[in-house]
Amino acid sequence: MNTASVDEKILERFRRLWASGRMGHAYLLVGPKEAGKTETALAVAKLVNCESSATKPCTECPSCRKIESGNHPDVMILQEEEGSIKIDQIRFLLGRLQLKAFEAKTKVFIIRHVETMTLEAANSLLKTLEEPASHTLMILTTAVPEANLDTIRSRCHVVKFFPSSRRRLQEVLGKAQPMAQFLAVYSDGCLGQARQLAQEDFIRRKNQILDGFLHKSHEDFFKKSSSQKEEAVEALHIFLSIIRDAILLKTGVPADELMHTDRLADVRSLAGRSFEDLSAIYEQVVNTKELLDENLNAKMAFSILRQKIWDN
Repeated sequence: MNTASVDEKILERFRRLWASGRMGHAYLLVGPKEAGKTETALAVAKLVNCESSATKPCTECPSCRKIESGNHPDVMILQEEEGSIKIDQIRFLLGRLQLKAFEAKTKVFIIRHVETMTLEAANSLLKTLEEPASHTLMILTTAVPEANLDTIRSRCHVVKFFPSSRRRLQEVLGKAQPMAQFLAVYSDGCLGQARQLAQEDFIRRKNQILDGFLHKSHEDFFKKSSSQKEEAVEALHIFLSIIRDAILLKTGVPADELMHTDRLADVRSLAGRSFEDLSAIYEQVVNTKELLDENLNAKMAFSILRQKIWDN
């Protein structure tokens, strides 16, 4: 488990609830992808089963170590298979729930991406959420709260994960300032996603993409981009972010507040164009992305985008 992705503020709330004997039986953790919901849920599982007499969770006792390694017999994680959580999975979970704990003080069942549950699976879970077994904690996670049944949400205590501040993300990432600033903004304040992008050498890739869009010496870039959907969507998303910077700079936002502080020359060059130009480019990027999302041929759209960028 990546402990750096645990939301410490939320974990502290659970600590206080546990210490005061006010812990509920079911929680719905709501927040964007890669916000640390699963990591936090596992930290709560450690908390309620920690064997230490000091600060909980200690992460060092046998119980904490088993949860960390995924080998605790009374802590179960369930998630979608082939795109959804099916009724057979919930029935299996309910069977486990009825068994006596092997060694835990509190059995913990974590259901990830609960919005993917089929209607049958969700209905099968409802009674358990309403009438839980003793010494059992259910933790559900979702990035799409509106896709969950009202009856599921109403039976859980909802805990919301909020994006981290840019400054906080930059501190945690520990990267050079321009790189950390880009990752903090591009990830919408989601620490888990920012850390993942940092590990994937994303800065080098995003700069190659921007070179392809902005410099005519990379003329073959558009042909390659239009032929591979995933790479094309990523490229368009990154290019939109520098157009956003150009528009912000043009409206008076300080340069050190932009995403691409490592590409200020390119941002300033784009900002030298008219609002009409920038708006037309922006709209063409959005149109091209929509074609890709609908699995339509985007070669012509990429060609038009290329003309709008370079026919200055």
